[in-house]
Amino acid sequence: MKSLRELLILGPGPSSSHTIGPYRIVQAFKKEHGSDFHDVEVILKGSLSLTGKGHGTDRILRQAFDETPVRVRFEDAIDSEHPNTMVLIGHKEDGKEIQETYYSIGGGAFRKKGQAYAPKDIYPFSTFDGMKKYMASHGVEDIYELVEMVEGKDILEYGKSLLEHSFSTIESGLKETAILPGPLKLVPVAGKICQKAMEEDRRKDRRMLLLAAFSYATSEENARGKEVVTSPTCGASGVVPAVLYYEKKFRLRQPDELARAYLVGALICDFIKENAAISGAMYGCQAEIGSAASFASAALAYLDGLSVYQIEYAAEVAMEHFLGLTCDPVDGYVQIPCIERNAMAAIHSYAAYLFSKDIALYRHNLVSFDNVVRAMKETGQELPPDLKETSLGGLAKIIGNC
Repeated sequence: MKSLRELLILGPGPSSSHTIGPYRIVQAFKKEHGSDFHDVEVILKGSLSLTGKGHGTDRILRQAFDETPVRVRFEDAIDSEHPNTMVLIGHKEDGKEIQETYYSIGGGAFRKKGQAYAPKDIYPFSTFDGMKKYMASHGVEDIYELVEMVEGKDILEYGKSLLEHSFSTIESGLKETAILPGPLKLVPVAGKICQKAMEEDRRKDRRMLLLAAFSYATSEENARGKEVVTSPTCGASGVVPAVLYYEKKFRLRQPDELARAYLVGALICDFIKENAAISGAMYGCQAEIGSAASFASAALAYLDGLSVYQIEYAAEVAMEHFLGLTCDPVDGYVQIPCIERNAMAAIHSYAAYLFSKDIALYRHNLVSFDNVVRAMKETGQELPPDLKETSLGGLAKIIGNC
């Protein structure tokens, strides 16, 4: 399994598969073939085409090619070889034509047609069960200790830097008042929710509102195209920072312990990326929001000192109850239902953590985390293409018709 550095990356929103992935694809194309093109044509297929305008894919491609003239062509067919297919046709000054096909596979990752996902495996296991067996055979009891054994001690600073950036995104988002870009003209509400929460007398309600406020803050910044951390994607980037920012601000958790929990949650999420996908275009929003919820709930369980079994329980419950969740962004913008959905997932993550803390010990969970990942993949494969980030079905269809 790949390094957590491949899962947690910093890049421009609003969609890691539609902005970060295409940007990195262009860099790889130029690295292999040079940048001395007279002009370039980019053909977007599937989800990249159908929601590319709302996601700003054409904008990010022109930015990536810098001064080279770029023509972006949107092919709306959804039966392409991969839901996020991108064909680059570059014309050199001497008339030579170079054509390559790439797939944006989620979370900013990509692969070239005919090749495997490039980064090397560094973990000697790829499932939760495999991790448990490895820990037992090597006498390791703490999951973070295992992360550090494989990644090196500097992984803590890597995690801290990304988490600090995520917290800064929340703080800037709470202050923003400008209307979100695009035709939906959404008014930002993160700051207002936060203010309402601080006026709330009932502590239980306050926590729920604050989780929502912090999640809205990141998601609204992401919708503006600001740089966010994929956790595990841009579209689901509001969930994990929200639950951990609350721990920092109201439970006074320290940076190191937050970063360790963050990286443990990321490891659990990496199992999803390895065995299924974290792309809404591939398996629906269950692959993005569900993965983020598993990430966040596992991090909370670790932060609270719960057992490995309880950490697995939290991550499993979080994903199980998002199975079948569709990806249906209205007008192709990562705004409706995405922003509100991030907030709901942050609250859901906290609930999954509570289940692991207070219910898990009464009855052994018959559904393992590996089971639910397999179920998510199979469910995603059976979802109609219209409900997988094409803006052709679900809310996108209903609201569009209105």
